[in-house]
Amino acid sequence: MGKSLRRNAILAVLLGTALLAGACSNGKVTSGDNAPQGAASGNGTEQAAPPQEERGSISASIYDRGRVPAEEGSYADNRWTRWMNEQSGVDVKWTPIPRAQEFDKYNMLIASGQAPDLITSYDRNMLSRFVSQGVAQPVDEYIEKYSTSYKKYLEEHPELKPYLTFDGKMYAVASMRNTRAQTMIWIRQDWLDKLNLKMPATVDELLDVARAFRDRDPDGNGEKDTIPIAMTLAYDRIVDDWFQARSAEWMIEDGKATQSFFTERYKDSLAFQKLAYDEGLVDKEYVTDRKTWARQKQLWLTGKSGILFGFANTTNEGPNAEFFKSQPNAVVKPVPPIATKYGTNGYQKEAPNFLLTLFNKDMKDPKAAMKFIDWMLDSGWKPLTYGEEGIHYELKNGIPVTKNPEKFAKEVSYAIEYRLVHQEQLSAESLAAQAGDDPNQQKAMQLFGEALAIVAQTAYRQDFPYPPSVPEYTDIASQFKAKWEEIATRTTIGGKSYTPDRAVADIRKEWDALGGKNIEAKVQQWYEQNKESFK
Repeated sequence: MGKSLRRNAILAVLLGTALLAGACSNGKVTSGDNAPQGAASGNGTEQAAPPQEERGSISASIYDRGRVPAEEGSYADNRWTRWMNEQSGVDVKWTPIPRAQEFDKYNMLIASGQAPDLITSYDRNMLSRFVSQGVAQPVDEYIEKYSTSYKKYLEEHPELKPYLTFDGKMYAVASMRNTRAQTMIWIRQDWLDKLNLKMPATVDELLDVARAFRDRDPDGNGEKDTIPIAMTLAYDRIVDDWFQARSAEWMIEDGKATQSFFTERYKDSLAFQKLAYDEGLVDKEYVTDRKTWARQKQLWLTGKSGILFGFANTTNEGPNAEFFKSQPNAVVKPVPPIATKYGTNGYQKEAPNFLLTLFNKDMKDPKAAMKFIDWMLDSGWKPLTYGEEGIHYELKNGIPVTKNPEKFAKEVSYAIEYRLVHQEQLSAESLAAQAGDDPNQQKAMQLFGEALAIVAQTAYRQDFPYPPSVPEYTDIASQFKAKWEEIATRTTIGGKSYTPDRAVADIRKEWDALGGKNIEAKVQQWYEQNKESFK
């Protein structure tokens, strides 16, 4: 789930995000080198580059999402990479890692001895494998010896340490997320009001609302052309979460580590998805739309769907400024957690850590690496988040508000990828305060704040705070995922003959063929050894 939240954070910045802890630079962009002149500091003054003799040199990975405009350069060389080298006092060589192929790319770099000094990912399971392979080294000593800011930050946020620890030693550095909210269902409140329906609170009530949207012409165009539910990649995750059976999650059932697929609850999730498809409550073409979700987005934007299974961050495929510009009379509300016969499970909450960064065992200058981490945590993250004051944003009551979204999108939005650590925090109050003068943005940011409050109100079941460090499971995870996704899709669209019971039996066959029983035993052993640290 690391991909969705990242994209949300980038787009949220386009509307202005959190309270700025200190003023960012007043420096301007020099046309000669197209690079920012100054960095953020606590008192708003520019930082001079440290003396040359203090400089260090490291290499680091950077997610390549294809978002650097050609005129800006590349992920390896652009205005922000040059600015970071100038301001941090550390020369950093960036190695782009395609987001969708990070496992293969890292394996290739590691095998050829070309892996960067700092190996960064959202995928703790993959990083655990690298630790077990001896690719990484512990960082405790370096933090103690070379760090001031990050060392203090860890003392203030001890809840991070279990997520940074592998096999009893701390191998990674990370900072807190700006919000742990992830998924969310959105609904057209104006449609509910028009059809005299109440906000759904149970699965059956949501189905009844969807049927009414399908049959009773909520958009008033005189045609039966409404597809009640539009979706994003969050759709099956949300449904799984209702039944406390998120796909591929490890659960503790009667004291035993169990894959979610092998619970009765998962069958109920499949049954809902199958029913929604069979009754035309979701788009029949969604299976072919799963790479981009472009058709789903259009159903929502054009007012052909009244329920969206999306994300808490409204600047993603939700009730964002674009939506309200297209549907100016729409009234949208977040749907509180849906109850099932198993009770009410909250919306997904992400792990508290943001990215995770390992130190390569072959790193030659760990002092420079910690110097760069300290600098990023102190001040470097701010311009990478907001850009330059007076150029990309202006402060209003101490809050950064984007001046020109188009300019920001071109010159700054990709820079957030370089934030290995940060101290940005989102809140309903800050989001509402910095929404700017655009009424559509104001609506979107108000809803984002409402979603944050809803997510915080109900506990989310997560028996394992992070994937178990079991190499055998990591080895088969991607292959197994392809199998269960294909089976789950076949179940949804396969008609009466392909039942949830049959689907789970088929998933079990694939699991066993990949050594699943042996993996279950190893995960159980890992759980017994680590469960006290989960508390």
